[in-house]
Amino acid sequence: MSKIAAKKGLANLIAALAASLILSSGCGEPISPPEIDYANCLSCHKGIEKISKNHNLECAVCHINPGDRSNNKLATHKQIIRNPSDFAHVDTFCLPCHQKEIAEVRHSLHSSMAGIINQTRFLWGAQKRAAPAIYGLSGPFQPLPEPASSVYPEAPEMLVDDFLRRRCLRCHIHTTGAGAPGLYRSTGCAACHVVYQNDGRYRGNDKAIDKSKSGYPVLHLFTTRIPNLQCLHCHNQNHVGADYEGLFEHDYSRTYRSPIKEGVPAAMIYGLDHHRLAKDIHAERGLWCIDCHGRKDVMGNGEAYSYEMEVPKRVCPDCHGGYDKRESGVFLLISKNNGKEHRIPQFSPDSVGHNIEAHRRLRCSACHAQWSYQDYGLSVIREDLIDSDKWQDLTSQGDPYLEKILKKYLESPGIGDPVSKDWLSGKPGLGIWSAGWRFRRWEFMPLGVDSTNRYAILRPLYQYLISYVDRLGNIPLDSVIPLRGDGSGRGWAFMPYVPHTTAPAGRRCESCHLSRVAAGLGIQEEDTVDTSLAIPSPPAVETMRLLSAQERKMLLEPSERWYKKRRDVHL
Repeated sequence: MSKIAAKKGLANLIAALAASLILSSGCGEPISPPEIDYANCLSCHKGIEKISKNHNLECAVCHINPGDRSNNKLATHKQIIRNPSDFAHVDTFCLPCHQKEIAEVRHSLHSSMAGIINQTRFLWGAQKRAAPAIYGLSGPFQPLPEPASSVYPEAPEMLVDDFLRRRCLRCHIHTTGAGAPGLYRSTGCAACHVVYQNDGRYRGNDKAIDKSKSGYPVLHLFTTRIPNLQCLHCHNQNHVGADYEGLFEHDYSRTYRSPIKEGVPAAMIYGLDHHRLAKDIHAERGLWCIDCHGRKDVMGNGEAYSYEMEVPKRVCPDCHGGYDKRESGVFLLISKNNGKEHRIPQFSPDSVGHNIEAHRRLRCSACHAQWSYQDYGLSVIREDLIDSDKWQDLTSQGDPYLEKILKKYLESPGIGDPVSKDWLSGKPGLGIWSAGWRFRRWEFMPLGVDSTNRYAILRPLYQYLISYVDRLGNIPLDSVIPLRGDGSGRGWAFMPYVPHTTAPAGRRCESCHLSRVAAGLGIQEEDTVDTSLAIPSPPAVETMRLLSAQERKMLLEPSERWYKKRRDVHL
């Protein structure tokens, strides 16, 4: 290169630098990148959906605390409230317009969880009665106590609150839960009214949301058209709701994983995989849960209740008629699912099962349920020291959060003491809770009497065997059966409930009459350690009971009139 060319190139470079300095400085200072105003949501969230036609408000009204709205700009996204309907924020954002609704929800069992909490504490010996309820997560109840970490637990009643907080109560509207396929959901009002797909992926037009990531609702939208899919984000794992869709979860051992495709188990949903049983006839016809369960069923009516059957709700005769409610004509139900009209069959007093006066006291499900959740002998163990060999085939606990912890300790057994989260406080604490069933069935249906004095199917909701391993490997509790808080006996209970597995026709007469299972005598005459679990224990609530000796006799020793009627049916 010539000297002239070199000088010319240097001159051009100096000129370019000078020009850049002129463009980048106003008063002799460099220009900073333009500041982002995080209060201007729509500058990033372009294409986002309006939350609802009834909430036609500026973003800041619902997503920025009143004290922060006065600032001209927000310098950080941390001041944005992602879910204003969460119970931590609902008083600030929702209460001014929705006082009645929020008060009712806080008293509802969906929020208070009073049934689960008080029945479990009573059966573990921590309180003298299950109802009226004492403790709850909201409403007029006392807060569930925090376990005292300084006290060494030597009895079930000393561990029950820790068990509830770290194993049972991850599925309530105060927490988002485990965040895994089928379990993505929000909190507070949005727990029901903002719909999530099973994969937790966004399907809308908001340019700021990565559609490849999980943890988002389907749309930025509040709705009252709540699909069954949304209900199942909580009502799974052999709880009412999953049975409506014919789901019965597998056992936890790796040997029960299915289906296997090309040697690999299929992806699990709701934390486990499932047997596929008969759906409820209403599900088969396309009805959603909200077609039967209205606003007061779900959100409450302002009263505080202690257990599920105490809550007034729509029952079968409200639509289908019954012994005391017979109407003529054609009745239609328009489903909230798709607006389809369904003709509602009406109670026929001439059918074999309906023309028996003694059946007046039966819940409809006592005959029309096709199958029932019957999970026997729940062993629960808190471990402050992990035995990795035991866990090789048992990491699938129906709880994806716990599964991650267990797998981490299996892969790196020397990383320290196991720690898990308190789902109420969010705080980590020493130890994990795991569980396992003795055996699980769906065809057994023992009968008992519910709090309305009607015959209902029982299920063994609480048959705990409790163990504890401390961090030194000591075992102060080894499959201990708890004693009830009132000293009346062991802390096991069968509870009346309504299986959501309805069929148009009732089961065979012999499913109750001549059946030792229905009569509450177990599944065989010579009881073993396992089959003795099928003999019902008294319910946890005083207004419910097992069958009396006279009622058992009527089932097991039917009259000649019964035999004649039975013969006539088959002629």
